[in-house]
Amino acid sequence: MKEKKIPTFYKFYKGLMMAFDLPESAFMVYMADLDALRNLGHKTVRPLNAHLNHLGFGRRTFDRCVNKCIRMGLLERVSIDGMYDYFWDMQVYDRLVRIVSSTNSYVALRSFCKKVFDEEGRSVVSVTDDEICRLRNTML
Repeated sequence: MKEKKIPTFYKFYKGLMMAFDLPESAFMVYMADLDALRNLGHKTVRPLNAHLNHLGFGRRTFDRCVNKCIRMGLLERVSIDGMYDYFWDMQVYDRLVRIVSSTNSYVALRSFCKKVFDEEGRSVVSVTDDEICRLRNTML
């Protein structure tokens, strides 16, 4: 008897979509999915074209997302047999979700993430609880 495949559901947090460009937020969900597949025993080393086709991205967009997520401390890229495997840090991702879920002000959230992650080039773990609290108290 064949085992039925159970569809996997990942929450696409609205804060991710509002805090980052759409390709970046889609990339984050894709990497979280790869991590889950790896944890289930699946092979996750794939040619670059496979990643590009799954995401519908061009190489520049993919590389930009990879570099940003590495800078943010979310992703580690490891070379294996001429290809790369990508290791997603779910603890850091969970903290990012906490940050982007802390306010309903999309303007404040987008501004905060642009300043912290793009302009200052900081990692997710460098964001203090005080900063999250101030973001939470930002008015709509």
